[in-house]
Amino acid sequence: MEISALMDRRTPRNRKLLPSIAGVAILAISSLACSAPEKSYETPDSLCGKSVPSKLLDPFMPPGKRVSVVSRNETEGIRRCRIYVDDKEVLSASSEWLNKDRSLLEVAAMAYNNVDPGDRKTKDGKYIYSPTGAIGKVTCLTPPTSSERVFASIRISGGKPNAKALKDLIREYAEELKNSDHCS
Repeated sequence: MEISALMDRRTPRNRKLLPSIAGVAILAISSLACSAPEKSYETPDSLCGKSVPSKLLDPFMPPGKRVSVVSRNETEGIRRCRIYVDDKEVLSASSEWLNKDRSLLEVAAMAYNNVDPGDRKTKDGKYIYSPTGAIGKVTCLTPPTSSERVFASIRISGGKPNAKALKDLIREYAEELKNSDHCS
């Protein structure tokens, strides 16, 4: 029965019932507003099979019950993985062989990277990043070809945007890729 309907009925019982119903409704609403969603999963300590401290991934991880990581290496020269929280994509990372003459700005201009050529660049010129995406040049220790190089990318799709944390994450990910099997 709606509260307005109770107010229209002027019986003594309804007048006593109305404050109780209103009190329960206020209590229910306030308890929902005060309870913050929790993160009941452990943040991964790797990204696409590369060791990355979980503290670098943590800023992007939303509350949820479970996390899953899906890797795909279906396209030659591209390795990609996605992190999901409760079946919603939060972050994706990839490493890709491209022509070595491609600039960081050209790679940043690719539509799917969530980075624009005008976004922040590191002083060493190896990384470009925004709150939702980052690109990095990977200096392979044993490159298999002299005409190509590996670029690393990270895209935030459902997680929390954070430019500084993304800069730290792309640096670590690119460092881990330097001596990986994808670099040889």
